[in-house]
Amino acid sequence: MAFSVSFSIDPPYGFHRTITTSITLKNPELIGELQCIANLYYKFPVLVFVDPYELTNYQHLYTFQHHGNPNLELPVAAMDSNGTSLLLSLASAGPQVDVKVPVHFRYGQISHSNSETHRSAELAWPDLFLSCSSSVPKVKAWLAYEAPEEFASSFGDQYLYTPLQTFDAEPSARFAVVVAPVGQFTDLAQVRFGTVFTIAAMFGYLAYVSYMTARRLRKLEKVD
Repeated sequence: MAFSVSFSIDPPYGFHRTITTSITLKNPELIGELQCIANLYYKFPVLVFVDPYELTNYQHLYTFQHHGNPNLELPVAAMDSNGTSLLLSLASAGPQVDVKVPVHFRYGQISHSNSETHRSAELAWPDLFLSCSSSVPKVKAWLAYEAPEEFASSFGDQYLYTPLQTFDAEPSARFAVVVAPVGQFTDLAQVRFGTVFTIAAMFGYLAYVSYMTARRLRKLEKVD
């Protein structure tokens, strides 16, 4: 069984991007015969996260399981340093399929250096593996795959395999370096002032609108 897999992330910059894993399988009928499902396991650094609600838009391509803190609003400083992980079980593995996963970037810790405007993280390519029914004889010629600890209970007594041919890249290149802008400590006072001013201005506006509305209603009551 020969898989050919490539990985890309687009656009190269910004807080909202899409990971595309392209899978080509020369003999996809073999997966059906062995009652196998193709899976992709993603391990995300703390800077990167997925929105589980957004992933439901791709249920025609895969089902998913998410592990880790699902809070979408927390900055990097409030997150567990282990990051999060994602397991996809594909509805089809070939002969050609493009698996898209929208990813987002958290706000990084404030920089105390004027020269540091961005933070980077290594985003590893996903693991591709097969989960096959234990009712079918085990394929000794295939390499066994150890299930990720956080998802191990999902596979029960199934056989897990790693395809003999997978990603079209050298092992040292099987990750992408992603960067995201960070705030500057020297701008903190300005940001705080701007935040307080905006909140105060909105409160004043709401108070004014409420007063004018109440005044108008009192005039209507007098007319009646």
